[in-house]
Amino acid sequence: MKKVSIIFTIIIASVFLNSCYRDSEEGLYRFVPAYCDTTNVAYASVISAIVSTNCLTCHTGSGAGGGFALDSYAGMKAVVDNGKLITSITSTSKPMPKTGLMDNCSINKITAWVNKGAPNN
Repeated sequence: MKKVSIIFTIIIASVFLNSCYRDSEEGLYRFVPAYCDTTNVAYASVISAIVSTNCLTCHTGSGAGGGFALDSYAGMKAVVDNGKLITSITSTSKPMPKTGLMDNCSINKITAWVNKGAPNN
């Protein structure tokens, strides 16, 4: 009986120790982390950097993907005004960028900027 108890304890311990070793907080929970500040989101300092990192490989110049050039404020504002920006970055069926959804903090910063009227600041 003692051997069975020891084996059972080892099995249970190994299950708990190995069950979540690759999970990340970002992947498990869709919430705004405490370190994601969306209060002072400006186009010039925040949004353009997110777009540069995630979007400009496809959405730049005259041959921009989907016909949406996001390499200027005017291009971004046009996509905001037609309602496609938020839909594109939050869609799970057709995620943008094509490599997969961007991180939650970036999505929340863009959403906050759009909700403030997408100012050119």
